[in-house]
Parts: sequence; C-alpha cells; structure tokens
Amino acid sequence: MKTRLDNRVIDLRTTAKQAVFMLSSGVCTLFREYLLQNEFIEIHSPKLIAGSSEGGANVFTFSYFNRKACLAQSPQLYKQMCVMGDFQRVFEIGPVFRAENSFTHRHMCEFVGLDLEMTIKEHYFEVLDFYADFFPYIFNNLEKRFAKELKAINEQFEFTPFKCKTPVVRLTFEEGIKLLHEHGIECPVDDLSTETERKLGEIGTFRFI
Repeated sequence: MKTRLDNRVIDLRTTAKQAVFMLSSGVCTLFREYLLQNEFIEIHSPKLIAGSSEGGANVFTFSYFNRKACLAQSPQLYKQMCVMGDFQRVFEIGPVFRAENSFTHRHMCEFVGLDLEMTIKEHYFEVLDFYADFFPYIFNNLEKRFAKELKAINEQFEFTPFKCKTPVVRLTFEEGIKLLHEHGIECPVDDLSTETERKLGEIGTFRFI
C-alpha cells in the first residue's frame, strides 16, 4: 500500500483502479439522475461554518480570520431549512467531515456524502416507498452501465456480486428478530448490533433472492 500511495499517478493507470473511480462517478450520476427525475432540487450547503452542525465533540475546528470555525459534519440543518422553506425535496452530493478517531466503514474523518431530504405528507412509509424504487434503480443500472468496470474490479479485488430483489423485501422489526432467532442467532428484542444487522442481511439474501 505504501508503494502504491507513494506512486499514486502510476497506480491509477491500472484498469481496476480506474474502474473504481468510474464506478464511484457512476453512483453519484445515478443518485443525481433519479432524484432530478423525481422533483428533487440539488443544493450546495456551506462547509466552513461558525459552529458544529450536529453537536458533539466529533468536529474539526480551525482559525478563520482570527475567529473559531468548524468543518461541516453534515448538511442536515441546511436540508431541513430548505424543506421548511417549501422546497419539498432537496439533495446534495458533497464532502462531510467528522473528527472520529476510529477505523470502521461507518466512521471516517472525510467522505463524500449523498444526502437527501423530503417532505413526508402523511406517513413515514412514504420514505420506504421511495427507497424501494430508488435503490433498485441505482444497483440495477450499475450492473447494466458499468458491467465492464465491475468485471475489471472483480478480477483484481474479488467480490460477491450484490443482488437487490425487486420489489424490495420489507420486514418488520419483529419479523427480523424472528428470522435471526430461527437461524440460531441470539440478540436483544429491542435493538440490532452491527453484527446482527449484517447477519440479517445474509439471511435475507439467502431467503428472498
């Protein structure tokens, strides 16, 4: 890894590395494409702000013309302001900064966030209905439009192809707990850990797809 990063320009010339970047671009393209087709407006929120955007200690601070400032942890406040300003549906693709001293796929100091916010008119099931069409659109189009890139990546970094059933499988929390117990996985009846979430996903793949 050190050799690769010390010679990044050469490293990027390989087919698999270029395919990773093309796939990343494809995810953002499909994200934006679907939302624009469904009456969302793209916004661009500030990343240099006067205070933490989500509270807590996981914020990067710096000096901004002799005043204390922060790197934005999230566009959440600005998305909500837009929705309350009657924009109805908004989204943003942009950098997110979190001062989290950990090393998991859920905790990173800097990443590109794909955020959306929408008005719920009657019930939160409206969000579930939206995502039930949204995710298959992205995953299915990745397979169709970027088959060559996926093949190139798989040849160097072997992975199990991701499958997204259409229509999307919906489980209540109680049904999820029951499935875990049926497969001999003990877990509390009031919450799921990261590991039990992963196990439930594996069971769902086996059971429903």
